Amino acid sequence: MTMTQKPLILIIDDEEALRDGCRQALEKSGYTVLTAGEGVEGINIAREKKPDIAFVDLKMPGISGMEIIEILSRDIPDIVLIMITGYATILSAVEAIQKGAYDYLPKPFSPDQIRTVARRGVDHRNLKIETRRLREEKERMEESFITFVSHEMRSPLVVIRQYIESLKAIAGDRFDKDVSYIIERCSIRIQRLEELIEHWLDLSKIENGTFVKKKEPLKLSDVILRSFEEMMPTCKERGIILEANAPENLFQIIGDEESLVRVFINIIGNAAKYTPDGGKISVSARNDEYYVIVDISDTGVGIPQDKLPFIFEPFFRAGGKEERHRGSGLGLTYCKKIMDSHGGEIGATSKEGEGTTIMLKFPVPHSGAQKLPEALS
Repeated sequence: MTMTQKPLILIIDDEEALRDGCRQALEKSGYTVLTAGEGVEGINIAREKKPDIAFVDLKMPGISGMEIIEILSRDIPDIVLIMITGYATILSAVEAIQKGAYDYLPKPFSPDQIRTVARRGVDHRNLKIETRRLREEKERMEESFITFVSHEMRSPLVVIRQYIESLKAIAGDRFDKDVSYIIERCSIRIQRLEELIEHWLDLSKIENGTFVKKKEPLKLSDVILRSFEEMMPTCKERGIILEANAPENLFQIIGDEESLVRVFINIIGNAAKYTPDGGKISVSARNDEYYVIVDISDTGVGIPQDKLPFIFEPFFRAGGKEERHRGSGLGLTYCKKIMDSHGGEIGATSKEGEGTTIMLKFPVPHSGAQKLPEALS
């Protein structure tokens, strides 16, 4: 329906008097109205004419109103369906909404009542269409941005980094301390910008389903140990104890090992940023009937309660003077999206001055779930 077209309304009801009354009431308000006396006829008209709104009687001979609502909501996504019923109950209304109805109109009703419901239906349909348009526009913008980042930003940064590395190699010790410091700071900033771009591209790949390519049975102990190997030098340098604990009968999970290793590295790396020298980061795993649950806890500065709900949002950073390295603000967003792609969950608890715990929940594949020895040394 364009702005100049009258909204098209279909009335499906086996009572001729009701159909005629609804048609007259709605046409007086500027609507174009079609009518059908039984379900199959109504479905055929709806498929051909694509009305904006359909009023569907709940009780009719042959195909029921519930069935009509289910069929039309599936076949015509933009249609707004309103149930007409002389037997209005909470249960029937809930069932109709579950099958795709937007509202219901109990009999008997006045001309003003059907006009009011129709007006609400048109507004709702316009909102649905506008929401979809904005979502599609957002997706197009994201695709354009990804292309821009990939081709217009990443390549020049690689060249700049190579020039800086060449400059450092050629100059050797000829630069004084201040110049060397400036060049090193430039190198670090470029590296962080490259990391930001890579994180953003990774998130885009996760969104379109091309990042996690291979899921197979995994031992979480292997994932945890690989992440420990990566993070141990950083923790050891600062005297941070990195420990793990898991039962021998830990269930296997189904997942992509490489992406999950990065999840653990991101979380342990975040913990290290906010944990003072000499602190502790512990990783513990356990089973319940449905999940393998992993807690990654630190003895760091903690996260303020007002910031805790936002830590998985893109570019959000808790900040604070204790943070040793500024990150991209995308690390935990990446972790959440990877967990979502595995059908898992991620959450956090924290108390300022006492530390933070990130909890990961991995669903157990019950179709033949195996208990594997996963004791961590």
